[in-house]
Amino acid sequence: MSINRDMKEYTLQHNEPVRAPSGAEKASWVDKGTIRAAIYKKNDLKVSASEKYIESTHTGLTYSRNLDSDGYRLVGDGVVYEITDCNTEGRLTNLLLKVVR
Repeated sequence: MSINRDMKEYTLQHNEPVRAPSGAEKASWVDKGTIRAAIYKKNDLKVSASEKYIESTHTGLTYSRNLDSDGYRLVGDGVVYEITDCNTEGRLTNLLLKVVR
């Protein structure tokens, strides 16, 4: 399984809350560009004690370093992935993703 072969284009979006006319905050997703990422369905047999790992449904690998787990999501192929955690320590950035819709 080649990671480079599995990489696809995804739109990176950031949540920038705006005020509605009623005064309440609502989510406004702003495109920050595109990134290439390889996303795989998580093997549920490997369970650790991390709550973020348990609630994620997919893992992802990307070369991009400008990611953060607060308020970012990936959109592609009709699926929206919320980034629950990212680790930029290795050669590739490791993402924990949760399918939103």
